[in-house]
Amino acid sequence: MVQTQGATLTHLVPLQELSPGAVGAIRNQVIKSTVAQAVRELNLPEDKLVVRDVRPLLDLAMDSAVGTASTSERWGFGDALVAIGWISVTGANTMGDQRYVALYGVRDMGLNYGASGSATIPVALASYKEIISFIRINVGGADKVVWDISGIRAYQDANVAFAPSAVVIPQNASFNISYYREGSLEAGVPVAPTTLEVAWLQLVGIVVEPRGKVISP
Repeated sequence: MVQTQGATLTHLVPLQELSPGAVGAIRNQVIKSTVAQAVRELNLPEDKLVVRDVRPLLDLAMDSAVGTASTSERWGFGDALVAIGWISVTGANTMGDQRYVALYGVRDMGLNYGASGSATIPVALASYKEIISFIRINVGGADKVVWDISGIRAYQDANVAFAPSAVVIPQNASFNISYYREGSLEAGVPVAPTTLEVAWLQLVGIVVEPRGKVISP
């Protein structure tokens, strides 16, 4: 990965374009920096904290469809026939107290998941509609990243990409996560959906919080 002299790196890089060991290095750095922030702001020692996987519902309050609160922990979002453009998948929300979420990548699981997917790539390519092209994460009223996920679809064996640095949503901070709904092309013109379609996008990230808040390993 190209390093710079001070520029902030927020872009996504497909897994196949990263050097060996890069994903582990990114993950370890994200954990290290987020734990350090929690230690500093919560005034707790590291051994009182837990690092765990992020949950779409109870950590990010993600909807199951436009304006419809989810009732299960599932990385799926229905576009509900909305027009082409930005769609909030969380609404304006606030992170929980003593909770720090760090997001640093995305997986498109649609090829092998749900009614639009398939266990075999040739069938999936014919049936799965790739409806989302960008992900935007706003924290504290400012857009922190706009991730272009189109590039991961060049690699059908693993639709996943990672950012060199994470977006951290600290405790009690306002946040809003949005997807850009592409629309299909008909005669070169973008056309809004006529049937409900689902984006099976998993946001890759971790949560740092006090031991016992959710789990007590």
